Amino acid sequence: MKRISFFFFSWQNLAGNRRLFLLCFVLFVASASLSFTIFFPADVLQQRLLQEVSDRTGLKLYGRDATMVFPPGLRMDLTIFHDIPELAEIELAGLQISPLWGSLLSGSPAVDLSGELAGGNIDLDAGQDGHVNLALEGVTLGPLQRTDLPYHIDGELSGTLDCQNLSAEMTGRGVFSFYLKNAQVRGAALMLLGLPESVSAGELHLTGKFDQRRISLEQVLLVGGDLELSGGGNILIGETAEQTRLNLNIRLHPTSTTPDNFREFLKITGLRPTVDGSYLLRIGGTLAKPSIR
Repeated sequence: MKRISFFFFSWQNLAGNRRLFLLCFVLFVASASLSFTIFFPADVLQQRLLQEVSDRTGLKLYGRDATMVFPPGLRMDLTIFHDIPELAEIELAGLQISPLWGSLLSGSPAVDLSGELAGGNIDLDAGQDGHVNLALEGVTLGPLQRTDLPYHIDGELSGTLDCQNLSAEMTGRGVFSFYLKNAQVRGAALMLLGLPESVSAGELHLTGKFDQRRISLEQVLLVGGDLELSGGGNILIGETAEQTRLNLNIRLHPTSTTPDNFREFLKITGLRPTVDGSYLLRIGGTLAKPSIR
């Protein structure tokens, strides 16, 4: 009887100790997270982090409203200044930066960045080994472009980009798949092609891969707009637009809503329709001065 009582109370004490241990653990995590959020110098961490990224990439960065979050991470609003003349400064709201904890055990640490970009969401995982995984959802292209361009492309962009061995010189390899819905092209430059100042382009599907500086467009498909197209090809990326080479085969498919002026423009260029009424364009030259034949 004494042994039975000892056995019963031992298990009872053990169960109580487990509950006590669990309660203490919860209180520890709560107090640690509260202390981490309140007392950790978020502004100092933001300054050091942005300085490190700027030194490695050459980009000018401006962060503000930094706060610590739990699990351990940093949240801020970020402006990225760059030297791409067609793009406006990139504004990221509520950007949260935190380590991928599982990667710390693999010997290749990585970070996760997520936030809001141009009315949509962006999520980026980047590892020290050069692996980068990017996901976009509902990003509006209009606000990302400069207002003084001769033409603008608008729509909501979603898609993924998966890279391996990506270097600071943007070399590496990977695959991508993007989808642009409610696409529109507008601008006075369109009138030179016999098009109105605003054209509904429908939906654009773009898939492909890249290896080093060579981009292979496996599918380019534009449907549901005033003018449809399909095709693919290769782009060899250079240091500038003048050094970027094009080798694309694009097939234009006029629709019932294609402007008559554009049809006349196609005839003036010397292009002849194929049996199905489409036009095959072979685009070569450079990005700065493309040639069509």
